[in-house]
Parts: sequence; C-alpha cells; structure tokens
Amino acid sequence: MFKNSLLSDCSKIILAPLHGYTEAPFREALAEYFNGFDEAIAPFIALSPAERFNPIRLRDLKPARNTRMDVVPQILGNDIVSFTQTARALFDMGYTRLNWNLGCPKRAIAAKQRGSGLLPYPDRINSILEKVIPLISQQVSVKLRLGLNHPDEIFPVMKVLNSFPLEAVIVHPRIGVEMYKKNVDLETFAKVLPLIKHPVIYNGDIFSGEDFLRLKLRFPSLAGWMIGRGALANPFLAEQMKGFDLPDSIVQKSRFIEFVNRLIEFYTAESHSKNYLLNRMKDNWGFFAFRFRDIQDTYLKLIRQQTWEEFQAIQSSILATAEWIDIRNDSSVFSGTKADNSTPEG
Repeated sequence: MFKNSLLSDCSKIILAPLHGYTEAPFREALAEYFNGFDEAIAPFIALSPAERFNPIRLRDLKPARNTRMDVVPQILGNDIVSFTQTARALFDMGYTRLNWNLGCPKRAIAAKQRGSGLLPYPDRINSILEKVIPLISQQVSVKLRLGLNHPDEIFPVMKVLNSFPLEAVIVHPRIGVEMYKKNVDLETFAKVLPLIKHPVIYNGDIFSGEDFLRLKLRFPSLAGWMIGRGALANPFLAEQMKGFDLPDSIVQKSRFIEFVNRLIEFYTAESHSKNYLLNRMKDNWGFFAFRFRDIQDTYLKLIRQQTWEEFQAIQSSILATAEWIDIRNDSSVFSGTKADNSTPEG
C-alpha cells in the first residue's frame, strides 16, 4: 500500500466542477460511498440578462438535493446585475460562499469574455469585483487558469485579486487555449504562488497518490487541493490523498459497483428518459473505464451500445467479470479521455 507521512497531513480536498459530470446526483453518490472530500464546487451557473433570470437554473443547488457534501455554487459570467441577482438568490437558499469562474476554457464561452476569456482584461475583472463584492453577502473565491493565450496573463490579474477580500484563489496552471492538451505549467505556477496574498488551492493533473505527493513536496504551503478528472477516474483518490487505509481489491470493486448502481438510481430519479440515462452513463464510463485492466476495450464496448437495455447488459457483464486495477498499487493509468477537451471546467 502506498504510504507517506505527508498523506495524513493533507489539506482540504475539493471536488472540482465539471459540467455534465459533477452535478448533484454524482456528488451525492460519490459522498455516500467514498470518503476524503471536504466539499465540492458545483458546476457553473451561467449568468443571463437579469430580466431572463429563472430560479430553475439553481435546481442543482437545492439543499434537498445536496445532503451529503458541502457545496459551493459557482458563477460564470461578466454581467454585474445578473451576478448580484444570482448571488442574492443563492444566499436566500442558504449559501454563504460562492466561486467566480475565470477558468472555463471552452471557446464559445471564452469568446464572450467569460471564464478564461476574461483573463486578458484585468481592468474589467477589477471593475466587476469592485461593484459586486459590496452588494452581496457571500465570501467569494476565484478559480482561474494562468491566462487565456499566455501564462503571463495571470500576473496583472493577481494584482487585481490581491486587492479584494477573497476567501481563496484556485489555480489551474494551464492557459485556456490549451484546454487539457499540454502538461500543467508548474514553472509559472511556482513564480506566481508567492505573489498571491490569499489562500491558494491547486487544481490540475492529480490522478494518483504519487501525483499528489510530488506536488505536495514542491508546494507545501498550499491551503488545499482540487481534483476533478482524477476523482472520476479514481473515486478512491481523496482517500489516498488523506492517507486512509484502502481495502483489498475485492472490496474496492464492490464499493465501486455499489456507487455505480446508486448513481443510476439518482439519474433515474432525475429523468425518466432512457436516452438521458444512457448518455450520462456513457460519459461517466469515459473515466470509469480506467479502473479496469483492459481500458480501451471496456470503454468501446459500452459507447457502441445504442439503447439503455443493451448498455446496461454490457455494463453488468463488465462489473461482474472485468479485472479491477488494485488502487493500492498507486500507479496511475489515466492518460486522458474523450472528455478532456470537451468538458467545460469550472
């Protein structure tokens, strides 16, 4: 079993916002069967003009749907009026913290100066925070990349962020146009880290306990860690990072199967559409397949199915007979999925 004294000294672990993946059904099922997560940031709420605000956009954050894990809402957008209105509606629901998304790399979003598309415009970021923070009651954190087109864009942005009373800054050390294609830029992150006056949370390419330890040794001052794709590919990852004793591979697989079945129950309650259920589970298996020895074959068998009944039959066979990779060996097999460059990140 992978053991290191640094694991038991792990700071806060946060489930990342991955749009289309880590909504309430996934968060609830994950927290029911796996430990180690201190909280989650929910996938973003995209702002719309104030006159079109619809409370149904906050459905994922209804307290009754979020009973097992502390959740922080995330806002994506640049409109001050709708930002304020959404924040107030969230406060009325009981949310005293929120996160502003300056990290989403999706082109259609960045082109409208939202998400990472705001990073080349520090003056506009300043103007938004200057107007919004006095008008809302929540503590605000910011999640961002190093820039949209160049990693040096983060330096003027950080000067702006340092001038506001933020709860934390979450940094994903890539630029927006890279999506997830290149390795994280730890050299630029190392340069910007000592310049940030707020607590800093690291996000990016943590897929195993070994990945975490390398980063922990290099950046011991970090206040916390955010994991997204790594948690989908290995739901035991937060337990590894906190030094929990993992069970043997038989129990690991059993817990995973219970988690998958529970997730299906939550999705079924969400929608009675079998196509909805089929598409959600196909997407999840883009990550789940990494827990089994024959990754590519497992994934292809599932995504080729055209009906829920066919998919469910293949899934049941895989869960019953496919060889599980013992997580205690701690060798990350994650090498990317089709979701890497299409999933809007918070």
